[in-house]
Amino acid sequence: MSLFYTKPRLALFALAAAAFLMMGAGPRTAAAQCQLDASKSPVENDGTALVNFQDITKGSGTSGVTVIEYFDPNCPHCKDFHQTMKKVVANHREDVRFVYKPFPLRRSSLPEVQALYVAAQSDKFGEMLEGQYARQSRSGISMSDLRAVASDIGMDPTVLTSRIQEGAYQSHILEQRKRAVSVGVDSTPTVLVNGHFVKTRTQQCLSTFIEQAQSGTLGASASK
Repeated sequence: MSLFYTKPRLALFALAAAAFLMMGAGPRTAAAQCQLDASKSPVENDGTALVNFQDITKGSGTSGVTVIEYFDPNCPHCKDFHQTMKKVVANHREDVRFVYKPFPLRRSSLPEVQALYVAAQSDKFGEMLEGQYARQSRSGISMSDLRAVASDIGMDPTVLTSRIQEGAYQSHILEQRKRAVSVGVDSTPTVLVNGHFVKTRTQQCLSTFIEQAQSGTLGASASK
């Protein structure tokens, strides 16, 4: 019997070795790849200090786990991340409170953010956000676009336009933006889980951070 491996045998051996290493890694390695942003200090009270009664929320308000997302409807990265966030919310909405914090990067985003708050009063936040992302532009979408979105989702476009022109929620939006900047928010999307800034924003890592928050271990061994 030859002591030399043929090429097919070598290939099989390499595949087996790779599979063994992957099995040995398991969830522990996956968790190690999920990083919090160690350059920013966690927000006090598990992040609840940032939450107020005017915020747009989904999920459980008594769960003990709060996930906050800062976003700008004109931010391309936010549009992409929105698909990830929707999956996380679908999987955890029974045991996590999700808080949506519009964070206008430019003044041109203000009317859209106002429209989101107005829509939320009619339980149309999700629909309005989807419509805005569909018409996304770095310079901001037009008022006629906002009216079109309102019409598409069953809101009165005239009422929406009137509320925006009256300055609805504008002072609240700017105050919340100032507060966010003071704790370290400087870009979008920014996500916090129980006050900890998240660096790795994949669906798997967000679920991992949520599970760690539920068990009280979030940030205990944060990757530097």
